[in-house]
Amino acid sequence: MKILVLGSTGMLGSECKDALGQDHEIITPDKKELDIISWDGVIENLQEVLPDVVLNCAGFTDVDACETEDFKVRKINVEGPRNLAQCSARFECKFVHVSSDYVFDGQKPLPQPYFEDDAPNPLSAYGKSKMESEKAVRENAPNYIIIRTAWLYGIHGNNFIKSIVKQAAKKKPKVLKVADDQFGSPTWAHRLALQTKELLRHDGKGTYHATSEGYCSRFECAEFIIKKLGLKARVEPCSMKDFHGAAKRPGNCLLENRLLKKQGISVMPDWKEDLDTFLKKFGEELIKEAKEKKN
Repeated sequence: MKILVLGSTGMLGSECKDALGQDHEIITPDKKELDIISWDGVIENLQEVLPDVVLNCAGFTDVDACETEDFKVRKINVEGPRNLAQCSARFECKFVHVSSDYVFDGQKPLPQPYFEDDAPNPLSAYGKSKMESEKAVRENAPNYIIIRTAWLYGIHGNNFIKSIVKQAAKKKPKVLKVADDQFGSPTWAHRLALQTKELLRHDGKGTYHATSEGYCSRFECAEFIIKKLGLKARVEPCSMKDFHGAAKRPGNCLLENRLLKKQGISVMPDWKEDLDTFLKKFGEELIKEAKEKKN
């Protein structure tokens, strides 16, 4: 297959480029070559490339900044996916779009997860934009996959795991305050790329949840990271209310991979298994990077 990947330099896009590139022809235009908010640009690019699949990993993902950047958020997170969906329909491409657990309000009592057919009720501007992007995809692309994921981490881009290592790697003993009232499933971008590959291999259709199995609090995740890397930092639990971010965040971020399991195509392991592998592979690099940035 010929696969056009948008956002190919980001945390997930770079992993998808590598994973899918093993078996498929991958086209990775940068923003100058294909700006998703330009209808004419999208049409011209798809007409020239004629891909079998359009994979959208691009997006405005700064949750707090989304609260004050309404125009930019709407352009990138809603109009961009709509353009890609409409053009994918025109040229009969399968359209794959990545969404988020933030389409839900997180009010379900633990350990109840959210299922693919639960009604969205976002708390933040980011969550609302992802909900609207999903609607735009469903209304405009007859052959689509929407992948909702959560708590994504990887070697590229910014994420929670990198943030914890950066804070914990400082020379002076450090006390890290981490929320113990937000729960989710840390999910390796590399694993999600492999799951995306599996969905394409089986010609998946519709909306899927794809996160690691099991769950933890942010606090438990931070403790796991520090223990595995042998860092000399102490973690103290606190509440999400102690962080004064502009955006409201859901407390329960659990997504159940029900459709993947029903179709027998889930490749998602327990979060501890993947995070352990990730830290063994990249831990020293993350610590070195954190210390270099500090200096």
